[in-house]
Amino acid sequence: MKEMNQTTLRRLISVGLLAILIALFTAMVGAGSGKFLNAENLMAIVRDASVPGIIGVGVTYVIITSGIDLSTGSMIALVGMVMANVYAYTLLPIPVMILTGILAGLLCGFFNGFIVAKLEIPEFIGTLATMSVFRALAYIIAIKDANGVIMSQPMNVSQYAFLGSTIGGSSKGIPYVCVALVIFVVVGQIVLRYTRFGTNLYAVGANKKAATLSGINVERIRMMAFVITGFCTAVGAVFTTARLQSATTALGTDFEFSPIAAAVVGGVALSGGSGDVVGTLIGALFMATLENGVRKLDMNTAYQYVIKGVIIICVVMFDAVYKKRMDRIAKEKGAKEGLE
Repeated sequence: MKEMNQTTLRRLISVGLLAILIALFTAMVGAGSGKFLNAENLMAIVRDASVPGIIGVGVTYVIITSGIDLSTGSMIALVGMVMANVYAYTLLPIPVMILTGILAGLLCGFFNGFIVAKLEIPEFIGTLATMSVFRALAYIIAIKDANGVIMSQPMNVSQYAFLGSTIGGSSKGIPYVCVALVIFVVVGQIVLRYTRFGTNLYAVGANKKAATLSGINVERIRMMAFVITGFCTAVGAVFTTARLQSATTALGTDFEFSPIAAAVVGGVALSGGSGDVVGTLIGALFMATLENGVRKLDMNTAYQYVIKGVIIICVVMFDAVYKKRMDRIAKEKGAKEGLE
C-alpha cells in the first residue's frame, strides 16, 4: 500500500508538471499553425520522447532495483557502429543487421549486469566504467577512410530508413517509433504489475536482504534488469540511426541523462522499490515538451539544462521527505500497536 500511495501521488505530480509546462509554453508561444499547441507540434513532442521513453522502460527496471545505468548513451553509439559495419562490409540482409545490433545491446546489458550483480561492483562505478568502454569500442570499430579518419556511415536504404519515418510516409502520419513506444510501455507495465518477475523487481529494490531470505534470486533479477535495458537501448539505437539514415561515433552523446531523468521525473524513486513505466512515459513527455518549448522560444539551451536539473533535485527531495514521513508513521503505528 505504501508503494502504491507514493507511486500514485508522484504520478499526479508528474502529470501536473506536464500540464503546467504545456500551458506555460502555449501562453508564451501561442496555439495554432506554426505555434506550440497544434497537432503537428504535439506529434513532434511524442516522437522526440519516444527513444528516451523506450530506453527509459529498461532504465526504470534497473532503478526499481535501486540501481542505475549510466552507459546507455555509449551503448547507442556502439550498437549503431556494429550495425554500420554489417551494413558497409557484409551482404547480410537488413533484418539480420538489425538483429546483430540488438544482440550487441543484449551483450552490453549482460556485461553491465555481470559486473554489478556477480562481481558486486557498485552500479554507479560499474556503468560509469562501461560508459567509457562502450564509447571506446564504438571508436575502435568506426568506419574510417583511407587515411584512418572516422567517417559517418550512410544507412539510407529504404528497407531500413522507413523505420525513421511515419506510417504511410506522410509528413503528418504517426512515426513508427511512436508505435514502438506504445508497445514497449504497455508490455513493460504489464510485466511490472502482473508478473512474478515484476514483483521480484520491487522486492529487490525495497530490501535486497529480505528478498534473498524470501527465496528470490537477487543476482539474476538484477542481471535481467540490465539485459532488458540493453535490449531497449538497442531498439532505441535502431530507430535513431534509421531516422538519421547514418551512424556515427557521436550517437547517444549526453543521452545517459535523458532516460534517467524521464524515470525520476515520472516518479521512479532512486532509492528503489517504487515507480512504474507509465510514470517514465510521462517523464519522457515532460522532457520532450521542455526541449520543444525552449526551441520554439529560441531560448539559450542552457536554460533547458538548468530547469531539468532543478526539477530533478525537487522530485528527489520530495521522494526523500515522503519516505522519511512514511517510515516515521510506520514506526509510530508499530509503537502504538505494541503498547496495545
